[in-house]
Amino acid sequence: MHLYFLRHGAAEEHHAGQRDADRHLTSEGRAEMQAAAAGLAALDPRIDAIYSSPLARALETAQIAAKALGLREDKIRLEERLAAGNLRLGSLQSLLASQPSSARILLVGHEPDFSMVVGQLIGGGAVEIKRGGLARVEAVRLEPGGGVLRWLLTPQHLFLRSQESR
Repeated sequence: MHLYFLRHGAAEEHHAGQRDADRHLTSEGRAEMQAAAAGLAALDPRIDAIYSSPLARALETAQIAAKALGLREDKIRLEERLAAGNLRLGSLQSLLASQPSSARILLVGHEPDFSMVVGQLIGGGAVEIKRGGLARVEAVRLEPGGGVLRWLLTPQHLFLRSQESR
């Protein structure tokens, strides 16, 4: 299974009385994600499905990625297990249990969850996914050490990739 972990872009600061789930991407965050998504598209990952955290900033990131990849928004599935603080290796296993081993899945969510789960999948290595960054894990098994880290790209890497493909 090819798993792509895309961390959301820059989000609004948290304000008193505002729910964390309602924080949107900033204009800078949207621009950053449009460039990153163009770089992702240039890599031609042939995504089968997109699972997104339901938090506003992640959903906006997923929508930007879907558009860049030429996928309809109905390919985006909101998944509470990807909300900030919810993702664990066991929840990823249950989320993807029905997917074939050849599936190419884009997951859109948050830190530190993504780095922790990617680290577990690759056997305990330390990983840090930057805001707007992308990790690709080739997982033979969705268990500790069952995957290989193929890419860990910053938004700048993705931007450069999008420029090269023009």
